[in-house]
Amino acid sequence: MWIEVRDSGPGEPEVQCPEPHVERGRGLWLVTAVADAFEIRDNRVGKSMWVGFTLVEK
Repeated sequence: MWIEVRDSGPGEPEVQCPEPHVERGRGLWLVTAVADAFEIRDNRVGKSMWVGFTLVEK
């Protein structure tokens, strides 16, 4: 399963590891911790981030 998130802002997302007291900057770090795969694609305007998860049947 893939999930796509788009952003129209400039720049490329960067995995951060902020200090515990900082209130922002953990989103992509959390995604990389739980996703099986992810990639960032440049678009004409902004960028897209694709996140992949392996589904396991119970």
